[in-house]
Amino acid sequence: MSTPGWQEELARALVRCGVEAAAWVPDKRLDPIAAALAAEGCAPRTLTREEECIGWAAGYRAAGGLPLVLLQCSGLGNSLNAIGSLALPYGLGFPLVVSMRGVLGERNPAQMALGRTTTGMLGLLGIQTFPLRRPDEVGVVARGAVDVAAGARELAPIILEPELDLTP
Repeated sequence: MSTPGWQEELARALVRCGVEAAAWVPDKRLDPIAAALAAEGCAPRTLTREEECIGWAAGYRAAGGLPLVLLQCSGLGNSLNAIGSLALPYGLGFPLVVSMRGVLGERNPAQMALGRTTTGMLGLLGIQTFPLRRPDEVGVVARGAVDVAAGARELAPIILEPELDLTP
């Protein structure tokens, strides 16, 4: 039996902490997390745009559930209006898992601008981010993000920092 990777541990922790449903726009880095969520009985709903994910999750949250959104940071720009005009003013907090591009180790110049500004854009909307840099932080970050989302009714983005995948 192999030791689960951080992706499986993150999915398991999020479900154990109360996440009931998920939506995502497919992404290579998020794929193992989506597969692990499905294995935990929380198969993500595949949507085509990030703002659809935010709208779907806001509706799920308004109905009393606790959803999760998985998205790449380059799609965050697409979802800012849905975040700012729906999730935030109505207190429809839920966790997000944000796959970072345009950061340490990136080779595609088209990804750099949004990678550089992701946490800043969220900060300008008053959204605190929760970086995940090391596999041994998974449980603490997942629990904290779900507590923020469920208790304070705030969006709680878990930022998947590149250090998670880079080996010395």
